[in-house]
Amino acid sequence: MGDRRGFTLLEVLVSLAILSITLLLAYQVLSGAIAAEDRSERWTVASFLGEALVRESTAGWPDTGETSGKFSGTMEGYSWRREIRTAAHPDAREVHVTVTWSSGRAEEQVSLAGIAVK
Repeated sequence: MGDRRGFTLLEVLVSLAILSITLLLAYQVLSGAIAAEDRSERWTVASFLGEALVRESTAGWPDTGETSGKFSGTMEGYSWRREIRTAAHPDAREVHVTVTWSSGRAEEQVSLAGIAVK
């Protein structure tokens, strides 16, 4: 029984341990990337919705005051608050828009601002 070929049990166990650790790390990286992509998508959607509200408000001469509401349809998870203030110049108004959404464990928001002029 001279020349035996193959792996010992110890070599197989060590290689399985290395493979298990590698797969676990790959899973953690992948799940983190998916969570980051989801968060990035929500921030992008909120930014677009807020920009639309700022553009709508700055297209004309808005009245000062504060309004709020929720977006409809597929964007119902997002709510908004718009505040229009008088600016330092009498022919300008400051428009501040905040879009808020819930991301599971916490509430997140993005704020945008613009100027409306006569």
